Amino acid sequence: MEIQWLGHAAFKLTGGGSVVYIDPSVMPYLGQKSRDLMSHAEPADVVLTTHEHADHCSPEIIARLLKPGTIIVGPSSCRPKLGSQFREMNPGDTASFGNVNVRAVEAYNVVRHRAPGTPFHPRGTGVGYVVTIEGQSVYHAGDTEPVPEMEHVGPVDVALMPVDGHYTMSPAEALQSAALAGARTMIPMHFFDTKIETVLEAAKAVQGMEVKFLDLGQTYEPGQ
Repeated sequence: MEIQWLGHAAFKLTGGGSVVYIDPSVMPYLGQKSRDLMSHAEPADVVLTTHEHADHCSPEIIARLLKPGTIIVGPSSCRPKLGSQFREMNPGDTASFGNVNVRAVEAYNVVRHRAPGTPFHPRGTGVGYVVTIEGQSVYHAGDTEPVPEMEHVGPVDVALMPVDGHYTMSPAEALQSAALAGARTMIPMHFFDTKIETVLEAAKAVQGMEVKFLDLGQTYEPGQ
């Protein structure tokens, strides 16, 4: 399997002849290269969206990836945006699309709120995904904080974890969550203004975890 970072929370997974995108989007803070990557993207077999926010569920960007037979998947919060081609998956649901196996898991805020009593990501509106292709598994956490359900996610080969520290998790929490999910490797995502140095410093406290930073457009093959 190849894992390509397309910026922010957007990834492309390729393996066994299948192309899977997770949260494809274009974020202005990432500049022209992010736009170019999505403008010339390979058509998708499966598109996974974690929740309804525009930086994760963009009908305009998804439309660029479609071909006959493309499957679009997301939680119920995405249904108003994604229309008739949408297939709903909520926490606990599993599905297979050819050689791509997908499991939806919990993703939500516990303490980070936009206003008192209003979390940025309420429980029940978003998901993370465990995607398995040809025996290799990738956990995309979505927008979440550390939640107890992560204990039942793994083991996985790679965890894609948000590290922005405001809407989701701090780098330290992301590393701890990746370890809780049984990951061998963590790829940070959803940075906004978080510095790589901050993640590297946090990584010193987690033994046995490989932290892999990807540049825009760079690919990573688990086990290579």
